[in-house]
Amino acid sequence: METRTKQLKIIFTSDIHGNYFPYDFRHEHWGKGSLQRVYAYVKKQRKRYPESTILIDGGDMLQGEPTAYYFNYIDMRKGHSVADMCNFVGYDVGVIGNHDIETGHENFDRFVNSCNHPILGANAINNTTGLPYFRPYTILTRCGIRLCIIGFITPAIPHWIPKKIWDDMHFEDIKESARRWIAYVKQNERPDCIIGLIHSGMDNGIVTDDYRENAVRETVSEVDGFDLVLYGHDHTSNMESVESPSGRSILCVNPGSLAYSISEVKMRFTLNRVGKVVKNESSCQSIYIGTFHNSYAKEYERQFAEEYKAVSQFASQQIGSFASRVDISDAYFGSSAYIDLIQELQLHVSKAELSFSAPLFFNASIEAGEVKVNSLFNLYRFEDRLYTLRMRGIEIKNYLEMSYALWTCQMQGPDDKLLLTEPMKNNPLRLGFKNFLFNFDSVAGIRYTVDVSKPEGEKVNIISMNDGSPFDMERFYTVAMTAYRANGGGELLTKGAGLTKSEIESRTVSSTVKDIRYYLMEYIKEKGVITPTAHNHWKFIPEDWVSAATKREREQLFGEANNIKRKSYSENNGEESRER
Repeated sequence: METRTKQLKIIFTSDIHGNYFPYDFRHEHWGKGSLQRVYAYVKKQRKRYPESTILIDGGDMLQGEPTAYYFNYIDMRKGHSVADMCNFVGYDVGVIGNHDIETGHENFDRFVNSCNHPILGANAINNTTGLPYFRPYTILTRCGIRLCIIGFITPAIPHWIPKKIWDDMHFEDIKESARRWIAYVKQNERPDCIIGLIHSGMDNGIVTDDYRENAVRETVSEVDGFDLVLYGHDHTSNMESVESPSGRSILCVNPGSLAYSISEVKMRFTLNRVGKVVKNESSCQSIYIGTFHNSYAKEYERQFAEEYKAVSQFASQQIGSFASRVDISDAYFGSSAYIDLIQELQLHVSKAELSFSAPLFFNASIEAGEVKVNSLFNLYRFEDRLYTLRMRGIEIKNYLEMSYALWTCQMQGPDDKLLLTEPMKNNPLRLGFKNFLFNFDSVAGIRYTVDVSKPEGEKVNIISMNDGSPFDMERFYTVAMTAYRANGGGELLTKGAGLTKSEIESRTVSSTVKDIRYYLMEYIKEKGVITPTAHNHWKFIPEDWVSAATKREREQLFGEANNIKRKSYSENNGEESRER
């Protein structure tokens, strides 16, 4: 039979997280990747292949850097500046991400409405209509090939984001939604090719009776119909094939985060003599664009010069000063100035009796001297609101037991490991934490010890309240924590404290209107000069064992050798942090 072939090129980005300009506003130096680099690369490709190049994004465009914060919460124009940038770059389709939802209706609605391309989300369901809140799919025709792209978002949003932000919608299991929408588009659209665009990781993550956070492998292996899957969310650059129920090998592609690299997928279609697609094949390569620059990059720079200037002025505002250096790495080894400053703020704003907080970066610091707006993005990573809940004493103790079990080993002597560390999966040369550091909560408002020679359940000994009064295991206390934690994030309230989701909702006392970083900014402005100090209200014991391990493991994690490996990896593979 006579056949002919056609080829399409798909350029895929995901998890941009505010990296719109090749400048690191947090650290005040030139950065890598960015939408500007994407534009420079894509424009060049489209000049060579104008009809066959397709640009797709995998979600989480709206959160992450001072840029995103500025365009979401400071520059509140009718349209959205990030949509203007995406339109200029020339995206053909995108999918909504959980961190896009996190910004609130006012932001993600105006972003979606301002984009010239569809933003998909088939399994985000409008409670009023029973239909998808976002477009479920779109049809693109290129070179005579009819592509259907169906978008899905991780359904784990209720575990992370306050209900008031998404209470007009609910999120279906990706696998079941995919099964239904594939059948629908096959019957009603008759596409030549179906592409899954999924803001969900390959596997693992939160698993409940109702859904799986990272559902790509499960979905592709149990649902027939996809010809290609593009996914994001877990920030892990990946290209692998997963076998479908019918035995087809389906290419699944993740470009990683921050647009350091893009995934370039070539799809080759074989057509019979009447023009019907009888076969399609996909191949992919990851292309580093972190330093890509050409005349098109200059076009983007000129187009958004005013936006760049506005963010720069915002990020460089001085709001106060620190009398001493604050270093996040101190937080892993005991009471630290970094965590205790956050705790101090949370207690001040919430008026709660106790406060939970955890590190949000592997390592960062603010030097003594002036503090600018951008400094706070090194201290506090997410746009979390502050919640206050009622918890019994025994629940607080159990919560801490789980936290420290995620964080520390059970030592048998001074030569044993203190911290639960292992070589990183995607960079075996570098040592990192076995579990997510943003679940390493400590608490302020009480005095306690953590005995690392004991197993989980026996580590934490609560001595008293800060003022010396007894801590009562049966009494209810008001406790401040992030919105992420108060919605079950990290499972410290559920698996740790033993609360159900309905109990958590009934225990909620209050939440702030604005995010914690905003209150931190205002707190520093009010004080003028901050002297960050470790309150030393808790410590690891036995102290001699811990002292030896701290010296040894601080060097292993944060010494020059590990920093070189870390720098080399980040330059070549992009953002190392995992999704929260």
